[in-house]
Amino acid sequence: MTSEFLLLADLVLLLRLRLLFADQNIGGAKWLTKGAIEAVAAIALLDSARAWGAVTALAVVLNLAAWLGERRGRERNALQLLLGVAHLLALSFAVGPAMGAVFRPWVGELASLLREGSVLGPALTGLFSIGALKFVFGLLIAANEANLLIRWVLGRLQLRPGTTAATGIDAAEYARGRVIGLLERALIYFFVLNGQFGAVGFTLAAKGFTRFKELENRGFAEYVLIGTLLSSGIALLVAVAVQRI
Repeated sequence: MTSEFLLLADLVLLLRLRLLFADQNIGGAKWLTKGAIEAVAAIALLDSARAWGAVTALAVVLNLAAWLGERRGRERNALQLLLGVAHLLALSFAVGPAMGAVFRPWVGELASLLREGSVLGPALTGLFSIGALKFVFGLLIAANEANLLIRWVLGRLQLRPGTTAATGIDAAEYARGRVIGLLERALIYFFVLNGQFGAVGFTLAAKGFTRFKELENRGFAEYVLIGTLLSSGIALLVAVAVQRI
């Protein structure tokens, strides 16, 4: 993967995390703002009109599709997950070698200025290295895109508030579970990348210990077990994939 793709992909994933973290519908204005930010970033960063034109077109089409999908209100998580995957795949072609996608000269000049003019320069420029951008790429996938998949599965299995299963889960518990799951996946992702598999087991054990009493409710136990297995499994797979690409 190139730094051009990773930087723009990280921006897309970060904006998706900001918008899709909650369960409520977003609204057209926010999707329009997201698309505008992506288009401006592409124009400012890329030195190829073909490349930034393709990225801008993607931002318009896919953010419009995301807004229209929100208005329909059916299978929200599955639709947004599919659109996210489609965006990343299309972006990989839009900034691919055939499009001549390279950073504008000012990007390299700014990096040189930071390295030579500040004692913090090497650290700051290191944040935009291939390795750092790839780490953030995997982290954002494990954080938000995995959350969409897990929420869709729980909905299909009727293990969420508003479904018929007697899980004892209210909306507040469901919201807390989203935050806990994000932190859990972030920790597992970091531990696997650093080969700390024992720490992964400790993280899962600590989560189970805090829910020990509530696990007497079979519905709640199924909710926690399925959510934990999906969450930890996805974080593990993403970390392994990031190590190999």
